Amino acid sequence: MAVDERGGSGDHDDATRLAALLEAIEAIPDGFVLYDARDRLVLNNGAFRALNADVADVIRPGIRFADLLEAKASASRRALDGGSRRRCGIDCAPACDDWRGCRQRTHGDSHGVMFETTPDGRWVRVDEHRTPSGMTVGIRTDLSDLRDVQQQLARSEAKFRTLFAMAPIGIVRTTTDGRIVDANPAFAVITGSSPDDRRLLPDLFDPRDRDAVAADLAKAAEAGDHGPVERRLVAPDGGEVVLSLEGTRAVEEDGTVFLWSILRDVTERSKSEARIWHAAHHDPLTGLPNRKYLGELLADRLDGADEVALLLIDLDNFKQVNDTLGHETGDAVLRATAERLRAGLRAGDVVARLGGDEFAAVLAGPIGLAEARALGERLIEAIGRDVVHRDHAIRVGGSIGIASVPQHGCGADDLLGAADLALFAAKRAGRNRAVIFAPAMQVANRRRFEILSGAREALAEGRIVPFYQPIVAFDDGAVIGFEALCRVESDDGVRSFSPEVFGHTDLGRTLDERMIDLVTADMAAWRAAGHVFGRVAVNVCDADFSRQGFDVRLFERLEARGLEASMLELEVTETALLEVADGSLAAGLDRLRAGGIALALDDFGTGHASLVHLKTLPVDRVKIDRSFVSDVVFDTASRAIVGALTRLGRGLGKEVVAEGVETEGQHRALVDLGCRCGQGHLYGRPMPAAAATRLLETAERAGAAARVAVVGKRASHLR
Repeated sequence: MAVDERGGSGDHDDATRLAALLEAIEAIPDGFVLYDARDRLVLNNGAFRALNADVADVIRPGIRFADLLEAKASASRRALDGGSRRRCGIDCAPACDDWRGCRQRTHGDSHGVMFETTPDGRWVRVDEHRTPSGMTVGIRTDLSDLRDVQQQLARSEAKFRTLFAMAPIGIVRTTTDGRIVDANPAFAVITGSSPDDRRLLPDLFDPRDRDAVAADLAKAAEAGDHGPVERRLVAPDGGEVVLSLEGTRAVEEDGTVFLWSILRDVTERSKSEARIWHAAHHDPLTGLPNRKYLGELLADRLDGADEVALLLIDLDNFKQVNDTLGHETGDAVLRATAERLRAGLRAGDVVARLGGDEFAAVLAGPIGLAEARALGERLIEAIGRDVVHRDHAIRVGGSIGIASVPQHGCGADDLLGAADLALFAAKRAGRNRAVIFAPAMQVANRRRFEILSGAREALAEGRIVPFYQPIVAFDDGAVIGFEALCRVESDDGVRSFSPEVFGHTDLGRTLDERMIDLVTADMAAWRAAGHVFGRVAVNVCDADFSRQGFDVRLFERLEARGLEASMLELEVTETALLEVADGSLAAGLDRLRAGGIALALDDFGTGHASLVHLKTLPVDRVKIDRSFVSDVVFDTASRAIVGALTRLGRGLGKEVVAEGVETEGQHRALVDLGCRCGQGHLYGRPMPAAAATRLLETAERAGAAARVAVVGKRASHLR
């Protein structure tokens, strides 16, 4: 039985109707039987069992039609002592040679009729009806009394009409062009039509679906059935109703073709499915399509399209917003960004949020790369405007990677991969810009992958070693400390890592942990041997400062090694410190300094630190980048910059160290400019711990008066 899908009190009504229907079936004096689509018996009434009394013991739900057929044939053969008879005249019986074939043909027809003689001599009409879903409804009518044939037929028709009228789903019979011939009451309720309605069936539906319904009927007339499909209908109250429509063809005895159609109201189910689909394909925060939607959209757009452009958009400095102002403010920025992206795109363009602070825009084509970049630059300008939330004016930037099909690949994966590489290039180039993918980016990405894989292998195999470059005082040449540089041992010697390794958050953190462990072990060994080594600097990435308890674990490690915190210095870049200087992580930096660990600002002059930042950043030492030191002798601009940085650092109470000193001329120029400390090949190349130990021993034996000679160029045997 079909179930009313509208819910509510309809469930009780359906149960009542079902009980009434089963009661009516049992009350029918004709035999009633229902087989499912796999020809297994579903239900039958007592009359059916009575008309098949010879096999009543095997009639039960689940028995196959073929097995029931075999049982009847066997019973007949037993009654005739294994014999049979030739074909009957106007009827057939199980004892007939051709009975099985007749019965199977009748059962297999969509509307099959045959007459059968039962073992007790009754003459029975066998009606078999195949439903659209493949079930078979059978009626067995006893026509033994010829005088009652018309009355029996009339009652049978009445019973069919009763079942037709009681069905809780809409049932309608039409001509092939849709003219309504007959319909049950449920059809009138669902469609809002009436018996005197002269409209064609397609005309009852929403104008947007009328042609589709006409095509459905034409398909049924041609192929025998159609559906189920969902079609929209305008309800009597003006609302939209979604119907499940399916139908089948029926041919009358005179050859006239009619179509039976069944209509079910699936409006609520359709709405639920739409809500589920929307939830699965949209971001709940911004309402934008999500990554899943984007993937399906790209697959659809790329199917036969000549050109599709994709923009991957990533917000700059968004993490700082979350860390300093909280996630509620961050969510406000994301919602504002989503609205600005919507407003900045053209009709037909689609913007999606992929997660976090990453968005994407699929541009309707055809569109050239130059036009796509111009659009991307306008979006960056829109993203960069202040977002006002709770009296805070918040500004973030945006970086965009651009790729296009077919220029940069053929499929969605190619397009996404190319745009992602372009986005990475935009961020590395300084952010706040739109960059178009170039094949060289793929080469660089493969190289980066090889570098990172090599670093991971080196970590796993224990081939990471610290090399130490001495830092000397210019006034007496004393070794006042070392910078520990990360190196990896390989079959062809010892080499340094690419800076990209340390820019990779997870890998950079792991390398930092390994280096701190190895360096503090060397420091402990030097101290146990009585060597005075000053302060050892270890480079760390900005990701270290975002780890909870980083400072606590560092102090615990120093204590376990028997080292004072003042013996260790952490070197960070300007960018790293700027990203945490105004956030909650600044407290961690203050705790490091308060505990005695020094902080050094590496490569000073090449980043983005302003004078205000230099004044407020919690650093003890600034290191002038080698790019300025290399030209300090002959380039007046470099000389002026080094002099200014030296005076500025000293004026703010910071120790100033010049990096990359390689010649005596550079050394003298730095001394003349007031710089007091330096490191570089002139004083010693990066060396393993054993060589650094020998350097300390030699310097200690030579004494302070001769330290310049010891650590200068003449100490080449230590390098």
